[in-house]
Amino acid sequence: MNVSSKTRSLAGPLILITIGLLFLIQNLTHLNIFRILRQLWPYWPVVLIVLGVIKLLEYFRGNSPVR
Repeated sequence: MNVSSKTRSLAGPLILITIGLLFLIQNLTHLNIFRILRQLWPYWPVVLIVLGVIKLLEYFRGNSPVR
């Protein structure tokens, strides 16, 4: 396996961007981020589903035949 053909995950950068945006919004607008997170908590399994879909897409993109 060639190092240049290795696919990189988008999940890590997307998580960091999301966390950064949440803190930036809180700093700029004085929103209560903990209240928002409490309301979103029941939907945490969606994060696992999205990460799984990203991994599947990366797998199929990496294993597609070169034309």
